[in-house]
Amino acid sequence: MHVSKIHIQGNGLVGLYIVPMNDFVIVGPETPEELDATLEEVFKAKVVRTTIVGTSLVGVFLATNGEVLIVPHIIFDHEREVLDKVGVPYKIIQSNFTCHGNNIVANKHAAIISPEYEENAAKEIKEALGTEIYPGTVDLVPSIGSLIVTNDTHALVSHDISDEEFDFIKEKLRVSLDVGTVNMGSTNIHSGIALNNNGFVIGDQSGGPEIVNADEVLGFLDRENEKNDAVRKGGSEE
Repeated sequence: MHVSKIHIQGNGLVGLYIVPMNDFVIVGPETPEELDATLEEVFKAKVVRTTIVGTSLVGVFLATNGEVLIVPHIIFDHEREVLDKVGVPYKIIQSNFTCHGNNIVANKHAAIISPEYEENAAKEIKEALGTEIYPGTVDLVPSIGSLIVTNDTHALVSHDISDEEFDFIKEKLRVSLDVGTVNMGSTNIHSGIALNNNGFVIGDQSGGPEIVNADEVLGFLDRENEKNDAVRKGGSEE
């Protein structure tokens, strides 16, 4: 299974509560434990349950390129201890901007960050991720992380993006990129989807066309079809 439609306590804003990495899935404690098996199956990663800055809204405060977490300097000591205990790689960033999930979008190729980050903070982010970083916007909105989700190969972005921004993001992240919405028309893509290279979860308020569009844009539908074709061909040859 590579996709699941879920809610968090009746809330379709699943991207605010779930941060998938390659090996770990950081979830806020308000995320029901009965979802753990689903999250581990979709993301092929270990669930790590913690607050960040005392809140379940981990997706607001944390950003990741899949390998490293970008963490705000206001994180509590006991929350750091949780990450340390399970071996989650992370880097604490000193910045007036603490909602990194809303202000950074990153994959293994590059990161695009809010142009409002301080110079020292941008340098720390670059060093932490080990890739180039670029200031960027979507629809001239600096909180770029709230309007796009990406993995290493595909990305889904708000349809309000300009042509120039679209081309810039596609080039810098080196992804197949297209537009969409979540949760019945919301352009805050990050709030409604949590994504890694293995799959994604989407808010259950999303309509069928939104889910199919996300599945296709993010490359999983083609991957699934190829897998099914291979199975059918294998069966026919036997």
